[in-house]
Amino acid sequence: LIYISMGTVNNDMMPFYKACISALRDTDYQVIMSVGNLVSIEDFGELPENISVYSHVDQIAVLKKADVFVSHCGMNSVSESLYYGVPLVLLPQTTEQRGVTAQVCRLGAGLAPKDTSGSSLLAAIQTVLANPGYREAAGRISESFRRCPGAKGAADKILQVCETG
Repeated sequence: LIYISMGTVNNDMMPFYKACISALRDTDYQVIMSVGNLVSIEDFGELPENISVYSHVDQIAVLKKADVFVSHCGMNSVSESLYYGVPLVLLPQTTEQRGVTAQVCRLGAGLAPKDTSGSSLLAAIQTVLANPGYREAAGRISESFRRCPGAKGAADKILQVCETG
């Protein structure tokens, strides 16, 4: 399952979405695309059987089943993907997202294609799926997220420091 989402702000990207459809239409991949409200679902016309396009999806539910996430690299999306151990194909749109991309690539949990063409996207997806190292790295990050004590642990640490200081 390939999940594609370019976030909720800078997602008026019909040429990109159409390139994705063109590249993935004759594959064995099941594809879910979340495209937001800035494009019209009707403008996609008839879709191939293996591709579904929605304005919005339950991202957590999709990530629980996804094999790879093609993402704009927003911190929330990347964190959710890695929490569920899903490797990424990274397509940053902003400076902050480029920083997130660099870190995910450094950790080995994702790959940034050279451009957003359909052929580059398909090659990146195939590389991530064929190389178990990406999923293994995402799994290690997932384990580290799950070991974190969260907000309660942070509050406990603050109280501990305040009491000893």
